[in-house]
Amino acid sequence: MRNIKFSQNFVKNQGLIESLIKASSISRDDLVFDIGAGTGEITDILRKFCKEVIAIEKDKKLYNDLRERFELASNVRVVNQDILNYNFPADKNYKIFSNIPFNYTADIIRKLSEQKRLAEDIYLFAQKQAILKYLGKPAETMKSLFTKVYFEPAIVHHFKRNDFKPSPRVEVVLLRLKLLDEPLIDEKNLAEWKNFVVYGFSQFKSTLKESFSKIFTDKQFRRLAKDSKFNLKAKPTHLSIDQWMSLYNFFRDNIEARKKNLIRDSYAQLLKQQNSLSKIHRTRSDKDWRTK
Repeated sequence: MRNIKFSQNFVKNQGLIESLIKASSISRDDLVFDIGAGTGEITDILRKFCKEVIAIEKDKKLYNDLRERFELASNVRVVNQDILNYNFPADKNYKIFSNIPFNYTADIIRKLSEQKRLAEDIYLFAQKQAILKYLGKPAETMKSLFTKVYFEPAIVHHFKRNDFKPSPRVEVVLLRLKLLDEPLIDEKNLAEWKNFVVYGFSQFKSTLKESFSKIFTDKQFRRLAKDSKFNLKAKPTHLSIDQWMSLYNFFRDNIEARKKNLIRDSYAQLLKQQNSLSKIHRTRSDKDWRTK
């Protein structure tokens, strides 16, 4: 039996997968990755619609089964590796179409967003509740603000629970992350942008104005609020990405280095906290699985 933390819900209806691929941007000239390829059902359909499929599977048994299944398929390559340790090509365009393990959604999207060369288009089966955070619905989150600087996120399909085996307990959707023609943030400023956003979200103050009280003067923040049309009592989640960009651009161009140092390493500290909590959660999940 496979460990629960690597388990997936597999789509029963192959016609549904084919229709979703046909409706996507995937074409005959594309290199497409199938992350967590599992039994190879998606890989098998993808290979009929694109130039090459790279199926990545961490589970050794499933990897061996995939190699045997696609031994004679000239446009399929199977890789036995943890996706979180995999480096996507930096010298060629590629796309992604995958039914990923839901427990790893955040880790995988972060991994895909940090590649030297980003995917042109990404389609991921994922839990709806988690995906809304990337869409910034009903309000912007750190995840949506990080994602939207490079991608346009959208839900392009809502699955039925009986589309899967086993049937999931959660709502499942197909998330599309379409690469923007031009990023909203230059690569040289990306680390500072992330630090800025995390700092604004993590001060545990009543308003964003209070959170940034050590960064912006009262006069500066009032002017920014007026120009960007947001309330002085707004919380971090109340601002759109455009309003957040206005705050950051002023910070980047006008705030002195001494104050800029206040946000340093905010993102790294957040990741450290998240990784610690994630390890605790997954350890508990393993214990629960072993006792059942």
